[in-house]
Amino acid sequence: MLSPLPFTPFEELMLYQDSRAYPCNCFIRLKLRGRPQKEALEEAFQTALQRHPLLTARVEFRRRSPWWIWDECPSPTIEWHECEHDAELDSATTHRRLDLETGPGIRLVVVSGRSVSHLDIHFHHACCDGLGIFQFIHDLLVLYDRQCNPAAGGTRLPVVDPDLLRNRGKFGLTKGKLLRMLPKQAVGLLGVRQFLMREPVAIIPHERFPATAPEPTPYPAVVSWQSCPKTAKCIRQAATNSGATTNDLLARDLFLALSDFRGERDVEAEQHWLRMMVPVNLRTATDRAMPAANVVSSVFLDRRLADFRDANQLLNGIHEEMELIKRNQLGFTFVFSLSAFRRFPGGLRRSARGQRCESSVVFTNLGKLLGRAPLARDDGRLICGDIVLDHIEILAPLAPYTCVAFAAGWYADRLTITLHYDPRILTTADSQQLLSAYVARIQQTADRDVATNDSSSHVVNSLSAS
Repeated sequence: MLSPLPFTPFEELMLYQDSRAYPCNCFIRLKLRGRPQKEALEEAFQTALQRHPLLTARVEFRRRSPWWIWDECPSPTIEWHECEHDAELDSATTHRRLDLETGPGIRLVVVSGRSVSHLDIHFHHACCDGLGIFQFIHDLLVLYDRQCNPAAGGTRLPVVDPDLLRNRGKFGLTKGKLLRMLPKQAVGLLGVRQFLMREPVAIIPHERFPATAPEPTPYPAVVSWQSCPKTAKCIRQAATNSGATTNDLLARDLFLALSDFRGERDVEAEQHWLRMMVPVNLRTATDRAMPAANVVSSVFLDRRLADFRDANQLLNGIHEEMELIKRNQLGFTFVFSLSAFRRFPGGLRRSARGQRCESSVVFTNLGKLLGRAPLARDDGRLICGDIVLDHIEILAPLAPYTCVAFAAGWYADRLTITLHYDPRILTTADSQQLLSAYVARIQQTADRDVATNDSSSHVVNSLSAS
């Protein structure tokens, strides 16, 4: 077991952003064909946790600073629920906020129907990022497969080194590397100035709730969409043909969908800035053996109504901005800013609980999911013992004035878009209309380059009785 570890600035921000009204919690839902064996999954869960220590720790404040500790921390648990009918799984359970001051930052919930099941991995963002939790999920599925097939021989798990967690906030940056980065970071200072001077707006005008207000009901509130393989292929081809990335395309289409949605509600105005927060991975080869952690930063894309009138120019602008960010390593600007804030007493806490809108929307794209899992597949879907992983949904957390968060993931040659929304601000119908507007834009992008008439894509309620 590791000795107490200090929080990194990013972890501290996630901790301070967390409140009862706005939990800084994330979810991954695994939709399974079959019913997992309780004893096998419990054993796999506990073994996987041993490889990822931050998921089993709690927070303790020492001299007003948060530390990860393992003493007197309850063990993470799996909750088991049964449904009489498979169609009831989406509305079978709601989740409770994870509180790091009283327990660990992960909980699993299994809901089983007659022939299908949902496995929800509920985790606190202070513990790890999206790529980190998929390290854990990879281990969990491989270990479950081992439990179900002990005679088949053990599949090797990736090497993990818990000692690397001591360096998780350094990003492999030596003094020499930092000095060489400084000229490039001058461009980042312009971005910081724009971040502070501009005032983005919420997707729907509203007032923030007090931090002590009850959790949203239901929690989480979600709708999702899954493409067919043909549409997913067309999106990738469209990116290639345009000289952009799929991430650029999806970000462009999301901006356009948000503008469509706001225009229909007569809340769009020329002077309004929409700000998209986009997480960026900061892992290097030296982090390959690091257990689940936050090795991530954020960049921010600001656009106004005038930018949405020409879809091609909007795409080119996003692509050029993202290339500038990569070229000048501006993904580090945000975490450097957090380090600067932390030098002032209470600086990070104040920045985390500001009274203005910091981002209109979150958009995270985790790319290809579980692509290296050493398990058999059925039409691209993982076979884990006696169950098949059919579908994956990803939920990013919400924040004051950020009432929608979109997540993209590619699995089994399909693209899934998940919308996590605040049900206190948007109705179920609102969320479905917003997701449908986004799907329509994505479909237009796919159809522009490769004709497709496949109509198998659909919008579904998920994770809650939305």
